[in-house]
Amino acid sequence: LQFSIGAKCSTDTFYFISSTTRVNFTEIDKNSKEQDNQFKVTYDMIGGLSSQLKAIREIIELPLKQPELFKSYGIPAPRGVLLYGPPGTGKTMIARAVANEVGAYVSVINGPEIISKFYGETEAKLRQIFAEATLRHPSIIFIDELDALCPKREGAQNEVEKRVVASLLTLMDGIGSEVSEGQVLVLGATNRPHALDAALRRPGRFDKEIEIGVPNAQDRLDILQKLLRRVPHLLTEAEL
Repeated sequence: LQFSIGAKCSTDTFYFISSTTRVNFTEIDKNSKEQDNQFKVTYDMIGGLSSQLKAIREIIELPLKQPELFKSYGIPAPRGVLLYGPPGTGKTMIARAVANEVGAYVSVINGPEIISKFYGETEAKLRQIFAEATLRHPSIIFIDELDALCPKREGAQNEVEKRVVASLLTLMDGIGSEVSEGQVLVLGATNRPHALDAALRRPGRFDKEIEIGVPNAQDRLDILQKLLRRVPHLLTEAEL
């Protein structure tokens, strides 16, 4: 009772240490943390995509940060956003930036990586990723190279592809019915949107589609300026 300093601050946590308690001391490497922050992608690193970023932030950040808004208006929060466009225009970079800025738990699925030759293993991996994301909400599931994972079922050569597509459709339908409605969002990236199965692009799944197109002259200047921010240079505005 004499030491009332700690009691005044409610953030103090008190631990009971007994003879069976095991204490491990680990040295934190400060340099690696600084390097991690240095390589984290943020919105101000992305050049030439201001209009697309604005649309993405409206669709993604609002349901993750203010889910009560959607509940009060009775509108279902978006479950899936599809980013499409030519290779190298910044689809994956946008997804990384969104994940860092929102501060959500992120699961990254690279299309071909999770496909297994064993029966039912690919679907099990998908289910596990979605289950973990639902538990750790707010979370973003980012599927890169979506066309490799979910091609059109009509032209599918084997049964594995058809089953994977069906699994993903079922899992995406299940997101909204969970308690965590609007707290799990699936972000897909592809450079061949027409190769995707049509059922994926219906309302309630990947219903928001944003084109990340080829940059024009003004966009290219913006990209160059953003890249040169970290590089010491003597270029004038006119030269840029």
